Order: sequence, then structure tokens, then C-alpha cells
Amino acid sequence: MLEVDHLEVRYGKILAVQDISLQVTQGEIVALIGANGAGKSSIMKAICGIEPVASGQIHYLGEEITGLPSHKIIQRGIVQVPEGRLIFKGLTVRENLLLGGHRTRNRGALEEEITRLLEIFPMLQNRLNDPGSSLSGGQAQMLALARGLMARPKLLLLDEPSLGLAPLVVQDVLELIKSLKKQSFTILLVEQNVRQVLVIADRGYVLEGGRILLEDKAQQLLNHELLVHSYLGI
Repeated sequence: MLEVDHLEVRYGKILAVQDISLQVTQGEIVALIGANGAGKSSIMKAICGIEPVASGQIHYLGEEITGLPSHKIIQRGIVQVPEGRLIFKGLTVRENLLLGGHRTRNRGALEEEITRLLEIFPMLQNRLNDPGSSLSGGQAQMLALARGLMARPKLLLLDEPSLGLAPLVVQDVLELIKSLKKQSFTILLVEQNVRQVLVIADRGYVLEGGRILLEDKAQQLLNHELLVHSYLGI
């Protein structure tokens, strides 16, 4: 579904992503793992057209999308839920969801989609008319995920969905992400909760200094000596 070949991303003279190649197959959850500054978010932004690609290619469903503007990439079915959630706090939960489906002109279809998503996110059911500013961190993250799904993405990019959340809420968010796979969503997931994300992922890439250090099936990475010592602290 997604192929990234020899990707480089620069910020001025700083080379943030160096010669990255990765693949995401339809129906997978693929994790990008690494410390702050490893290049994870830069890869996501390059895929979405938010950051320019210095070199390399990105293919999606057999089409090269390198250098396309973000709105054209979204039209092809790639949607990113950014780090920090970035919901519109001055708008209601319903209005945030409607913005997620802005490409759909049929209001009836939008309302049907909201009804469907409330079955996945029941914690938002009684908050539809509440402002985004009134939500807890966990509820705001659920709203950000639901807003992303309003666009009916074929590929969902999730950037640090557990950031700043209490441990019990983190577990709820990751379980929900796992449930999305059962509904045929394909997910590329950036996370720092290494052990928890590898439990729900199919495969993973470990990044360090803008390069891929390790790549393997998630279960194999959980048992990898270098990952265990460097990232899991065992």
C-alpha cells in the first residue's frame, strides 16, 4: 500500500531523516519507534506532504505521491492524526467531527458517519454539543481519532496518540487502535510506549538519528536484545 524509498528530509542544513526505506501493507499496523529527534514525525509529515522531501520517493497504491500538496494526498485516502491532538477547542465535538468530513457535501451522509463513529467512540456520545475545551486529555484524543476517521481514510497515520495521557487512558487508546485493524483500517503508528505499541503492531521500525536501526515483526522486536536494553530498560 505504502512504499517509502531512500527518503531524506532536511531542515536547513540539518539532515533529519537519512535514507529511510519502509513499507506498509494493507491491513497492517506498523510502528515507528525511537527517541525524541529520531525522525519519526518528520517521516509522517513527509508522507503527508507537510514537509518537503529532499530526496527519495514515496509511492501509495502504486502511484508516486512525492511532492504532492497535502490536500491532494488526503484526497487519495491518507489521513494524519497529528501529535498533540490539535482539536478545535472553541468548537463543539460535533463541529470538530464535521470538519473531519469536510470533503463530503452530503449532510445526511455526514450525520450517518457520526452515528457510526459514536459506536466506536461511545465516550463522545453525550459530549457532542460540548466545546472541545471541556474534554479531558483522553476524550480529546478520542475526538482527534474520530475526526480523522470521518474522512474514511485508507491509510491512517497516528503521531504519538498516547502523548501526555495517564497510563490507564493510554491502554484504552491503544486497545481502540487495535480494534480499528479488525475493521480493515491500515495504520502507521508513531509511539514512544515501545512495549505497549509492539503488542498491538504487526511490524516495527526502530529509528535512531534519522536512520532505521532495526526492522522486524513486532514480536521479534520485543525479544531483540538491543531493543530490550536500549528502549525497554531491562
